[in-house]
Amino acid sequence: MLRASAQAIGVELDLRSVGDRAIHPRREDAAALLRFTDALVSRTGDLDGARVALIEVMGPEVVAPAAAAAGNFEMMNRVVDGVNVAIPASREAIAPEIGLDGWTG
Repeated sequence: MLRASAQAIGVELDLRSVGDRAIHPRREDAAALLRFTDALVSRTGDLDGARVALIEVMGPEVVAPAAAAAGNFEMMNRVVDGVNVAIPASREAIAPEIGLDGWTG
């Protein structure tokens, strides 16, 4: 969905940065959002700094929706893992596009 959405609105984004943080997404807003969600989900000591950086780049109105989206994703991921749903093999084709080279479902 992220790839299709970015293409539909003409946003330049390196999707490999989703799976490989060593790759810059080519957008400061995306970099700030990735930093914030990583800090939120990983419970790192960087959460306050990441929140401030996100506000500086995108404004205070994006913090709550970003946190909600990250929380919803984590909840869905845990449910899928908990019921042992396999990732469809058809999704393997997009793995290199999001920085997961060599990944197999």
